[in-house]
Amino acid sequence: MWKVHVQLYWGKDAELYRERFRQGIEPDETPYGFHLAAEEGHTVTFSRDGKHRFMSKVIERIFGFDLVHAWHNRRAIAAADVVWTMTEGEAFAVATLMKFGLVPRRPIVSASIWLFNRWDLLPWWRHWLYRFLVDEIAVMGVHSAKCLPIAERAFPNLRCELMHFGINTDYFTIRPPKAPDSTVSHIVAAGNDRTRDWDTLIQAFGSDKRFKLTLACAWLSNSRTARHKNVTLVKPQTMDELRELYDSADIIAVPMKENVFSGITVALEAAALGKPVLSSRTGGVPTYFDEDEVLYAPPGDPRALREAVLNSSPAALEAVAHRAQERLLSDDYSTRGLMARYSRITREVFSRQGKAKH
Repeated sequence: MWKVHVQLYWGKDAELYRERFRQGIEPDETPYGFHLAAEEGHTVTFSRDGKHRFMSKVIERIFGFDLVHAWHNRRAIAAADVVWTMTEGEAFAVATLMKFGLVPRRPIVSASIWLFNRWDLLPWWRHWLYRFLVDEIAVMGVHSAKCLPIAERAFPNLRCELMHFGINTDYFTIRPPKAPDSTVSHIVAAGNDRTRDWDTLIQAFGSDKRFKLTLACAWLSNSRTARHKNVTLVKPQTMDELRELYDSADIIAVPMKENVFSGITVALEAAALGKPVLSSRTGGVPTYFDEDEVLYAPPGDPRALREAVLNSSPAALEAVAHRAQERLLSDDYSTRGLMARYSRITREVFSRQGKAKH
């Protein structure tokens, strides 16, 4: 196959990540399971973090991508046959090096996570810059179907496609769903995205003795939860702690404000562990699960969130979790599935270029 260089954003140094994985802090051996590309027959290298973080942050603030980090990894980029990225920032940083001849041109297969959620809020010159650079990108995948029409409008000449995300199902092992047997429903909600709608979730279940609500968020303050005796705020330090929290849940909630990308990871983790998901009908979750596979409620509607749970019997919750888990397995929402999707797209790119396999 090919030499794949994975350009990750600063702070995702693969060697340091592996050490954190051994300590139980991260959910996989490498970020997003990119080491599994070797199982597809590829030789894989990863970006390494440099020390010029101040300059990186200044340039990233101006342009929206970390050009210094890409420059630091220029030799590995030049030695590769293809560059894979998980986020749009790394794709545009590598594209800049290629655009100006600082590294040889190689196909860039990218995913985009945040760009299209804020596209209409960006200044005109950022639009111009991204459109100037995008010719260097072979394919841009998106994890949510809601991103596709925005991507196609932003970059009409770029191949954009839905590329489903995946989680490490060796860590979040598949467990058969079980009907909740407690009289008080324990609802767990985790996430650090700013799209999380904690206020609506608390309004739905706070101070209601029929529920126990546990929130896991690094940036949420105790002042938002303190007046509700049945609401607990925790800040897990390791993935093992988060998984234990999931295990204690009867339902895992993904409350969201309107957005086009969020909520996917938690929903997939819950499905793998056999837990029913309660989600706002927005973000990326509806791309992965149908109406009978998740308990959905309109964004910003606490009453609908509460009634979605109250109107579901223990047997119904078990059935919802079972259908979601079947969907996760059939469509392969795993990191192995994700690497297979990157590999398929790369084969298609090289096939169009007429480049033979190594």
